[in-house]
Amino acid sequence: MAKLVLLLSAFAFLILAANASIYRATVEVEGENLSSGQSCQKQFEEQQKFKHCQMYVQQEVQKSQDGHSLTARINQRQQCFKQCCQELQEVDKKCRCQNLEQMVKRQQQQGQFRGEKLQELYETASELPRMCNISPSQGCQFSSPYWSY
Repeated sequence: MAKLVLLLSAFAFLILAANASIYRATVEVEGENLSSGQSCQKQFEEQQKFKHCQMYVQQEVQKSQDGHSLTARINQRQQCFKQCCQELQEVDKKCRCQNLEQMVKRQQQQGQFRGEKLQELYETASELPRMCNISPSQGCQFSSPYWSY
């Protein structure tokens, strides 16, 4: 009988130890996600509101208005594109589309683009991850289409 009680006690101890280990692992994983990941908004601010992405998208939309672009403008647009891709890479994958949408909404609120130009702005911004060959590779689908404004 004493052996049975000792065996049951050892078994109960192992179950408690395993349960505590699982709980600890769960807390650590969830804690890592909270502490290591910055908010998307903070990353957006740190990237200066995607300054180069904003410049690139504006230049793309405006180039169709300007007709033929000069070589200097093309080089500037290419440089903005490279820097935009760098900005996107420095932001968590889960924040890229959200921050691009926020960038376009800010441009929209400033009244810089309307109608077809606004549509082009949204479309160009949504394609940036795909054009930069980073995730999401299919591009972004913004929660608020341009025509709802």
